[in-house]
Amino acid sequence: MPAYAQPTQSTDEAGRADGADAVALLRVPTPTAAEANRLVATGADVAPAPGDGYLEVYAHGPEDRRALENSGFHYDVVIRDLAAHTRTVLAEDEARARTASASPLPSGRNTYRTLADYGTEMDRLATANPDLVRPITLPHRSLLGKEVRGLEIARDVADDGRPVFLLVGTHHAREWPTAEMVMEFAHDLVEHDGTDPRVTGLLERARIILVPIVNVDGYDLSRSYLQEYKRKNCRVVDGDDEITPGECADPAHERLGVDLNRNYGVNWGGRGASPDPESGTYRGASPFTEPEVRNVRHLVSTHQVTSLQSVHNYGGLVLRPPQQSDTPLTADEERYADIGDALGDATGYDSIPSYQLYDTSGSTGEWSYFTTGGFGFEFELEGGNFHVAYQEGVVDQYLGIGTQDHADGGVREGLLRQFEAAADRENHSVLDVSAPRGATLTVEKTFTQRTAPVRQPDGGVGEPIPFTSELTSTMTAPGGAVEWSVNPSVRPARDGGTIAESWTVRCERPRGAAWQEVDVTVARGERAEVDLRRCAGGPGR
Repeated sequence: MPAYAQPTQSTDEAGRADGADAVALLRVPTPTAAEANRLVATGADVAPAPGDGYLEVYAHGPEDRRALENSGFHYDVVIRDLAAHTRTVLAEDEARARTASASPLPSGRNTYRTLADYGTEMDRLATANPDLVRPITLPHRSLLGKEVRGLEIARDVADDGRPVFLLVGTHHAREWPTAEMVMEFAHDLVEHDGTDPRVTGLLERARIILVPIVNVDGYDLSRSYLQEYKRKNCRVVDGDDEITPGECADPAHERLGVDLNRNYGVNWGGRGASPDPESGTYRGASPFTEPEVRNVRHLVSTHQVTSLQSVHNYGGLVLRPPQQSDTPLTADEERYADIGDALGDATGYDSIPSYQLYDTSGSTGEWSYFTTGGFGFEFELEGGNFHVAYQEGVVDQYLGIGTQDHADGGVREGLLRQFEAAADRENHSVLDVSAPRGATLTVEKTFTQRTAPVRQPDGGVGEPIPFTSELTSTMTAPGGAVEWSVNPSVRPARDGGTIAESWTVRCERPRGAAWQEVDVTVARGERAEVDLRRCAGGPGR
């Protein structure tokens, strides 16, 4: 059981005490999985930290307490005023940082970064290491017009046929340690390239894309202490992107916004997400409405992301699909579980199918897996709250201090193992492509997917919504034969089976003078030869 900043108080003692309007952490008995899912279905702001027969809920004022009571739930107050708690934690961190030496993290930090800190550090890493680190700016600005930025790291970082590990943090604004883990791993890889054979080999065989903060507006608002426990983005009115910083920061709008980790297309609208804009799990008006989510969709759809990690906190879990208790295990459950268990062994977290926590829908890892076949995971870091001391929430967990051997455990080791899984050819497919030097090679497919049956505000269930997915990756042919690591064209289905589809592989000469394309069907772990040498002579198929 996690340690808390203050002792548990009963509802009678604290529920109506001073500070009742503040955001509070409540403990709600949920002795069965059915009760846990019933709690989630109320739209309560449920923490991803399962206890022994209970879940924890963030109550944003007395109306949230009344909603729980009206739904027949009892609760105890764990932390009465979370904003005050956070400021105490940060003040203690700052006081320690003024007298402490650098931490053992790759960056040496002792305190949580601001949004500006992330930008500055990414700029420095890219400028100092141009052959290893490439800065990226994602195509969609946030609702408040902020850029969403990241890094691509690989030896000779120019595009080629290597597989991709995508690592993203902070879908949820208040989850500060998640961005720290992503940023520290970037520092770690740069620091150890050329000196650590394991890291060097990974950066030769594969590439990694890191986006520390997906929800830049929400994180900035949370980290600047205006709304420390904000979860969602800055959406105020569905369909209206003309939002000002003042509107987002207005206390009257604190409950509004879209839960970005419920806005992805696969299983959107199903169990574990709410149609209520004031709910903590509001799914948005339709799939992919939010620019922050469309940024992640862009990365996955234009790169061969053979493994994806979306980092959250604070349940101490390694989660994999399926995310609904009424859905069969995936077609890849055995291999999926093996990888997840290896990550759990490194971090000390429990490795489970996501539905065993509680039902969710429209999330990153599940959408990515059912769209590309790349293995999508979600970490839930540990901690008794979203904002714990930096040493506990970041330093100890990243390095595995206090739970496992310093060199062999922690989030660092888990991410290295996942990077290795992304590079492992048995976990994806390989195309051996022959094409003339300088030609543009494209691998692509387009297909229709559907959401879950859509749960309605009145309690009814509507028909699934179809949507189109387009996967397109390109590279420049080096001449002769080249290995192109791709995800399988045979796509996993939500019913536990697979869907036999083909990649279309195209070759185009400069200025479109000549082209050739072929269709290739390839499953996980398979290789296929693709002969595009006729691209040198003229059109053909």
